[in-house]
Amino acid sequence: MKGYRTLALNLSAAALGVLMSTDWAGVTDPKTAGLIVTGLGIGNTILRCFTDTPVGRTG
Repeated sequence: MKGYRTLALNLSAAALGVLMSTDWAGVTDPKTAGLIVTGLGIGNTILRCFTDTPVGRTG
């Protein structure tokens, strides 16, 4: 999985971006949506601290 974790998280963020075109008011409140995006950003930052290889490389 090494090398793919950051990619997976960024793809999740991209998917969320696509979902942002959806009416969030019908799905969840704006505060929850903001917390989800914040969590993705924090998760990406944490993963970047632990990863040092290019995508797909094992070391």
